[in-house]
Amino acid sequence: MCVLIYENKVKKTETKETPFFSICIPQYNRASFLIESLKVLASQTYRDFEVCITDDVSNDGREKDLIDFLEASSLSYVYLRQEHSLRYDANIRASIGLASGRYCFLHGNDDCLKSETTLEQLHDLIASNNYPAVIIPNFEDWESGAVNRRIRHTGLYGTGPEVAVANYRNVAFVTGVIIDREKAQALETEKWDGSEMYQMYLMARIVAAGGQLLGLDESVVRKDIRIAGEEVDSYAQKPRLKPCPIEERKPPFVLIARLIADAIDPYLKKEEKGRVLRNLVGQLYFFTYPFWIFEYRRVQSWRYALGICLGIRPKNVYTGINVGLLSDLYLRILYCVSCFVGLITPVSLFDRLKPALYKLAKARRCYSEKPAG
Repeated sequence: MCVLIYENKVKKTETKETPFFSICIPQYNRASFLIESLKVLASQTYRDFEVCITDDVSNDGREKDLIDFLEASSLSYVYLRQEHSLRYDANIRASIGLASGRYCFLHGNDDCLKSETTLEQLHDLIASNNYPAVIIPNFEDWESGAVNRRIRHTGLYGTGPEVAVANYRNVAFVTGVIIDREKAQALETEKWDGSEMYQMYLMARIVAAGGQLLGLDESVVRKDIRIAGEEVDSYAQKPRLKPCPIEERKPPFVLIARLIADAIDPYLKKEEKGRVLRNLVGQLYFFTYPFWIFEYRRVQSWRYALGICLGIRPKNVYTGINVGLLSDLYLRILYCVSCFVGLITPVSLFDRLKPALYKLAKARRCYSEKPAG
């Protein structure tokens, strides 16, 4: 049976009890986009799946439209409206908690599967690779079709802390990340609420603990559905601050290093600890943070971006992570270089170089392990 939970009222509808996939969708104020996503799910040739939606107290007045679509569709689903706002991490955790399938397919509420055969293809690939614990595929832009190749080689990437650290950035975009449901539910924690990267914690912990990681050089998701006359809320849509004071600004991603370090710590060997943790933080200062400095220069201002630089200082990023004296010096220098480059390089030049820089980031073996076999 499937359970529709709405304001503590329970309504039962027919569904499978133990599907292969549970499509886990945290929802907030994007009903129109989510309905488009659900249309693609309803068209799938592979039917052994359920949809698990948790609504974080949306106030756009579209909930009835969403529920009406679910009830009229052929989808097996569970829908839960939270009693109070939880925000992203707790809401996606709640959607995972509703799941009963073998795998949780993590799914944003404004993205969709690439085609009607996507789940069928994924099922066959997972089965042919002996049912790994975590699967990471590629995705493409909904409008342009440009493929974002976060995975460059199809194959089993292995297990352990080093593999987790080499691939944690590959799950920053949540849609399409597939995780063993029992393992994900067993790891439930509110410790990293506010990081907006709960899927990173799950992936890193599961892989570090011995779960096999499968990378797929297959585009299975279309990112950022477009609907005429409607826009989703995002950092890029917020009005520019005028005047903009120069003050420390700590975005959620300053928690990533500590989140991943916490996930892998029980499985780190003493002799590898310094190297792995340096690699963990180094990726942020080399790849992730410079991008956001440029991005906030674009959508806000140079002064706002300087506040981001103050927010990503080492004391905020890796406090409590013992990287060692020499690694600490290296990371502090890397921080200074990243901020300097991010603040003085013309944004137009960065835009021209971005495709090549992204390719470089994914091609470097120290940060993206090539799979065995």
